[in-house]
Amino acid sequence: MFKVGVVMNPISEINYFKDSTLLLMFELQEQGHELFYIDHRNLFFSNQTPMALIQKVEVYMNQDKWYSLDEEEKISLDTLDIVLMRQDPPFDMNFINNTYVLESAEKTGLAVINSPSSLRTYNEKLSILNYPKLITDTLVTANRKLMEEFVMMHKKTVIKPLGLMGGNGVQKITTENYEEKLKNVSDNNQEMFMMQKFIDEVYSGDRRILVINGEPPNSVVLRKPPEGDFRGNLAIGGEAFTEPLNRRDKEIVDSLRKDLIRERIYIAGLDVVGGFLTEINITCPTCFRELMDQTGENLAKIFVNQLKDIKK
Repeated sequence: MFKVGVVMNPISEINYFKDSTLLLMFELQEQGHELFYIDHRNLFFSNQTPMALIQKVEVYMNQDKWYSLDEEEKISLDTLDIVLMRQDPPFDMNFINNTYVLESAEKTGLAVINSPSSLRTYNEKLSILNYPKLITDTLVTANRKLMEEFVMMHKKTVIKPLGLMGGNGVQKITTENYEEKLKNVSDNNQEMFMMQKFIDEVYSGDRRILVINGEPPNSVVLRKPPEGDFRGNLAIGGEAFTEPLNRRDKEIVDSLRKDLIRERIYIAGLDVVGGFLTEINITCPTCFRELMDQTGENLAKIFVNQLKDIKK
């Protein structure tokens, strides 16, 4: 059995009914692994040694009490066998610095899931550019003039910050509202944004395909947007349904499988709208709970069953 650390946002603040990390932790515990909670603010270096403040944790599938914690202790990360990096975006310097701590610990033999170097280099939005045949027309820029030209070309577009999650900052920009929307974007930011041709099928829902060690489940989680919105993110009120993978879903998984395994990305969430790949989520992919609740497919159990092979 393994000693497993879980780097995550405060466990007291998770949504019990939706949190995928809790389900992963529960399955690890069920199979006899020893669990340690690591608040994402508690990774650090002491001289050259990658360390963490940890608390032994027990988790429960109980909406009134889903965890209990022991006293905090300071450890060298090489005393653990595996760390699950489940810190939510924003993908900021705190996140990046945590990957440096974990990458240093990898050199001592610690297995980190997903790979710290891949978390840095495999941006969830930009990584889709590696698959031009799978995506809609896309622009990545900080230049307002280029953004305006893109809107004029496609009439309806969507703009996304590169480092956020849950639909935050995602806006629909059209020839009717572009002056106001782009003024707010360009006046308040100097960072690049991703713009894409708007896909009308988004109103029917975006498809989340969870991929565990290169393999998808039998079903996707279809996230439909709330009334008056086009974003299906569950964090902003989207509703989850499930349906079987279709041919296009399987083609997309087949196109990414080898790359994900090579990059040591063992948990990924592929987002597909209208047959187009829109994001490759690897920081903290969700929808494990929705998939299990609606279909009985327990991807957390499948993942834990494969830990010995991944650890090698």
